[in-house]
Amino acid sequence: MKFGQQLRQSLIKDYYWHYIDYDGLKDSLKKPHKDEQSGDREPWSESDEEAFIRQLEGELDKVYTFQKLKSTEIIGRIKSSEQEVKQVVDRQEELNRASDAETDDSLEEDFELLEADLSDIIADVHDLAKYTQLNYTGFQKIIKKHDKQTSIALRPSFATRLKAKPFFQDNYDAFIVSLSRLYDL
Repeated sequence: MKFGQQLRQSLIKDYYWHYIDYDGLKDSLKKPHKDEQSGDREPWSESDEEAFIRQLEGELDKVYTFQKLKSTEIIGRIKSSEQEVKQVVDRQEELNRASDAETDDSLEEDFELLEADLSDIIADVHDLAKYTQLNYTGFQKIIKKHDKQTSIALRPSFATRLKAKPFFQDNYDAFIVSLSRLYDL
């Protein structure tokens, strides 16, 4: 399966506008004008390269900004859940000391709500990890396609740009570990 098709089939609908425009970048690599005498495509020019790099940078900015926003949101939700779990666990410990059976139902309901919240956060972490992986692969694929079609090695310089905007370096496993710890509590 070609990557463009894989991307379209795998994307998360809520994130649709935030994915790399792989097809648009791929189309930008195609020179529509043909040399009238030979019928061949015109060679890739410096202005073509500059326009492609601007478009690529724009896509990287879009993906990086969205990933950082979602990651920050998830971190905030985890911290908020940590506080809520601590409060409910503290209430449970107080009830255990007082052995007040009348409020156990509300406490059980609080635990169920917290569990649902944690499940939602885990689903969002999974979605963000999938989004990140698809976009990272998209950048790698489009750079490879660029280098092959234009005979200009963009990969080394773009690797530097990716390091400056490392949307793909968040540790989603650490998020899951934190959430698992909260489930245990």
